[in-house]
Amino acid sequence: MQANKHICIITQSHLCRNPRVVKEARLLSRYYDITIINNTYDASLSIEDEELIAGYNIKLISIAQLQNKNFISITDRLIKKLADWLVKFIGIQTHLALGYGAGRFVSAALKLNADAYIGHQELGLYCGCRLMEHGKRVGFDFEDWYSADLLPDAMSYRPVKLLRRLEKKALQKGICNITTSNILAVELAGAYNCPEPTVVYNVFNKRDDLMQAGKTYEQPLKLFWFSQTIGRGRGLEQLIKLSAVVKFSLEIHLLGNIDIDFRSELIGIIPAQHQLFFHGLVPDKQLADKIAGFDIGLALELATPPSRDLTITNKFFQYIQAGLPVIASHTQGQKEAFEKFKPGIMLSQHYSEDDGIQLSAWLSNQAELIAARERSIEAAQYYNWENQANQLLSAASRLLEAPFNQTKHAC
Repeated sequence: MQANKHICIITQSHLCRNPRVVKEARLLSRYYDITIINNTYDASLSIEDEELIAGYNIKLISIAQLQNKNFISITDRLIKKLADWLVKFIGIQTHLALGYGAGRFVSAALKLNADAYIGHQELGLYCGCRLMEHGKRVGFDFEDWYSADLLPDAMSYRPVKLLRRLEKKALQKGICNITTSNILAVELAGAYNCPEPTVVYNVFNKRDDLMQAGKTYEQPLKLFWFSQTIGRGRGLEQLIKLSAVVKFSLEIHLLGNIDIDFRSELIGIIPAQHQLFFHGLVPDKQLADKIAGFDIGLALELATPPSRDLTITNKFFQYIQAGLPVIASHTQGQKEAFEKFKPGIMLSQHYSEDDGIQLSAWLSNQAELIAARERSIEAAQYYNWENQANQLLSAASRLLEAPFNQTKHAC
């Protein structure tokens, strides 16, 4: 590999809120100079971002720094609000609705004159397409199917038609594209008449120290779910209602930010025999150890919108990293990851009475839980970043070796 090559990764969020970007950047920094361009909105999270890349050959450039209450940040917010209004009420498909400082992203990326660029998230998608117009080598990481990742109430103010045009351009003309599941790769290829992106699972580093080989399960079992935001449309309400079938006590632990109304709603539907606990966010580097302190992981997702049906939630991979048995909801993406090892139980999207009966029987069976934990530990030996790293390194190598103005996929 060529140590002097320079790769720029473009994303629009804090690094500590996007572990995939961090994993990719750290790995690639062993062989290349890496620059990440992003946006920020919180000073404490920016400190955490810097800690995540400390000691690595990675430079971070933050474009819109919304935590700074100055003319630029106020202008960025006003432009974004205006852009959302134009999309919702006039139907103008403007790139300004994709995120803050889109034009400055492109300018900063061009100024770097990197050997190759990798676009993440919606702003990375837009910037990458613009960079291709300048003859740059560009690949895209489709963490989600962006135009199909919106709930109905969000569709009205998002530039969905623009996202579809950008996705088509990126998938047909990007030099090397990757995504997070085989089923999503197949669906993207079918939708846009393009080669299937290379699959790099969104897995995590092996943590054998977290595995509790001799663990037994005592009541009340501690079930765990986490996200940046605890909100509707993620399967939590359905799982809590279904838990009424389980007559013995459970503890359901939720980690993330939650608004008062939804917190009250969940407290109002928790069956009397169970307890509900809320936990605040923890730094990214502490999350794996936090997860390991619980008994069972909840990998819940609804099958709508389509992107959620086709992707595999990070939670699934983080639970098996800690050796936890998993309660997973049935989506096409989660079935892909779950079926190989079956490290737990999979519930239907209907959360039916039969699901409740099976769940109760499984939770009450010590032998089944131990067997699920053993399969989870086995799954962690397969689904880990060490095993997936070569896929990413090969993709990066093909990206860098492609000639400028390449229009045919190298992946």
